[in-house]
This record gives sequence, structure tokens and C-alpha cells, in this order.
Amino acid sequence: MRRAASTIAAAVAVAWAGVTLTACMPWTEPAPSPTPSIASPDLTPTPVAGVACQDRFTAKVEWGTDPATPKSAYLALTNVGDAACSLTGFPTETALLGASGPIETVGYGLDGAPTADAEGRAGEVVTVEPGERAYVWARISRTDARASDDPCRLPVAATGVTLVLPGASEPIVAAADVEVCVDEDADDLQVGPVDSEPRPASGDG
Repeated sequence: MRRAASTIAAAVAVAWAGVTLTACMPWTEPAPSPTPSIASPDLTPTPVAGVACQDRFTAKVEWGTDPATPKSAYLALTNVGDAACSLTGFPTETALLGASGPIETVGYGLDGAPTADAEGRAGEVVTVEPGERAYVWARISRTDARASDDPCRLPVAATGVTLVLPGASEPIVAAADVEVCVDEDADDLQVGPVDSEPRPASGDG
């Protein structure tokens, strides 16, 4: 009996020593596994080599509301490039577009539509920041030979206006939905210079 008791006591002592040793060991969290890095996409526009900033604009027709200048509109020009761009003067090669191409009104020709600058803005430099706008005043005017009550014998549907901005090399198109007259006393397209605001270049065209 004494020998069995000694054996049991020894076993208990060994077990207690193991518990004490375990309790005294420092507890540490396992090292976190490294999180893989995910590269964020580069959202900076990539400049296109050799493309002038004046070729990085879009155009949209916004019709005017001034009753003194009927059939007037503003061509809103938005800079879609990644840098500021300066525009000055009149657009060139401006014309109304039909289903089959440019509509040859009275003033249509190699030099584009007639221009008007009664307010003296053609010499102003308009700097347009990315995402911002400049404006070109446009008007569909009747020729002197066509009275206001004369019916049009040859109406044509215009689907847009095409123009080349000052300093640009490629035309841009602003969609439109308007009827113009191309008979002997045809309607005509008249435009103003690039402006920082949607203001008419001339009230009488």
C-alpha cells in the first residue's frame, strides 16, 4: 500500500509540474499572414502624342431663348482632354449637316459659314479647363431676299452642325434636329467667335 501511494503521489507531482510550466509560458498570437497588395488602377488620362488640345473637344447644341434672335443656338464646347486649352477666334469649315453631308446654303463654301462679331470678342483668348465649356454663338438666318412669310419650297432636315475649332485639325459635330430652306432664298448659318459665356455675337446677323 505504501508503495502504491508513493507511485500515485509521484504521478500527481509530475502532472502538477506540467500544469505550472504551461501556465508560466508566455502566450503569443500567431504572426498574421501577409496581405497581398492590390495595385489601384491608374485613373490619370494618358495623353495622346501629337494631338493638339483643340482636337479634344465635344460639341452640343443648346438652343437660345431670346425672342429677338429666333433660330439662334449656342454650340457648347466641352474640353474632354486632360489639360487646359486656349481657343480664340472663329471656328472654320462650319456647316449644317443633312443625311447626305453638308447642306449647301447661300453662305456655305470653302470658308465656312458667315461670321458675326458685333461685340468684338473674336480677339479674346478663352482658356478652357478640363471638363469645362466654351461657347460659339450660331444662328439660322433668312436671307434678305426671303421675307418672313414666304413659304419654303425646298425644306431640308438638318441633323447637326459640323465645325473645326480654331487651332484644331479635325471637325467635330453637334447633333441637331432642325429644318432649313435651300431654295433660291435659302436660310443661312451664321456663327460667332469662341466665347467664355453663352452670349450672342451679334443680334441682327
